Amino acid sequence: MTDMDYNTYDGMAIEYLATVRENALDRVALVTDALKKTVKQQYQDGVSIKKISRQAGVTRRTIYAWLAE
Repeated sequence: MTDMDYNTYDGMAIEYLATVRENALDRVALVTDALKKTVKQQYQDGVSIKKISRQAGVTRRTIYAWLAE
């Protein structure tokens, strides 16, 4: 991965920035879906909610919400 900050985007056209943002949001959605699937599998395998939460970097409340989906 490359280290980028908001200054990297200075001077870019608004249309390009909108496209970059849309692509990033799509990627976040894909990664989140994969994470949810893995969380559900870990839970089915008997891993504790506390451990899953710590490993996934989300709250236990989020884990419970994902399991309820």
